Amino acid sequence: MRSWKQAVARAFDGAEGYDGAAAIQALVADRLAARIAAAPLAPEPRILEVGCGTGLLTGALHRAFPDGSLLATDLAPAMILRCRTRLSRAQSLRLCVMDAERPCLAPGFDLIASSLAAQWFEDLAGTLARLAGLLAPGGLLAVATLASGTFAEWRAAHAALGLEAATPRYPTRADLAALTIPGCTLAVSTEPLGESHADGRAFLGALRAIGAGTPGAGTPLSPGALRRVLRRFEAGGAQVTYEVATLIIRREP
Repeated sequence: MRSWKQAVARAFDGAEGYDGAAAIQALVADRLAARIAAAPLAPEPRILEVGCGTGLLTGALHRAFPDGSLLATDLAPAMILRCRTRLSRAQSLRLCVMDAERPCLAPGFDLIASSLAAQWFEDLAGTLARLAGLLAPGGLLAVATLASGTFAEWRAAHAALGLEAATPRYPTRADLAALTIPGCTLAVSTEPLGESHADGRAFLGALRAIGAGTPGAGTPLSPGALRRVLRRFEAGGAQVTYEVATLIIRREP
């Protein structure tokens, strides 16, 4: 793995307080699971989840498709252990460590699902195409990820001071809608979800708690610059928006 991806994996390995800080993540997983449950699928689907984390979506999929077979994967070994602990009674669940960008699996899945993991892909378009290639004819790839409006308030606090936030660059809805997945149809929808924090440091602490503190490109701020950004962010109410994009990709029969 590249050094940046290794840093991402280490951050999620160390996210022992994930579930306590993952309110948005739990909501997104529930909504994605509801979208999937309403979609036409094989009666006993073969399911692959990528980026399972502690099992928020995994549990919902297991409840929705109790007669299916479910393989849940994640880049971070500690997340696999947390997922196993959460779902210790799930008989048909298998788990393994896997980099979703390099899936080493045979095709034939009726459903591939991922909730808030794809924003960490280094090659989103290529990875979606590779995952879609694992679908059986008529199979469904359902992905919830982050779009460009995410953390707009945090970035605005930086911009007001002539600085650039180190948060990753997320694609616009138009970028996502323009993706071409060979042999598949694609539908994209977006939804803003708000989250409030006591102050700026609480926001940063929440990101670290869920393992999402790995910076994107950019130079880290000096302590003084960070204090100025925090004051500006708190003046705006210490609220952030997650712009959640849902991609529904269907392989042609």
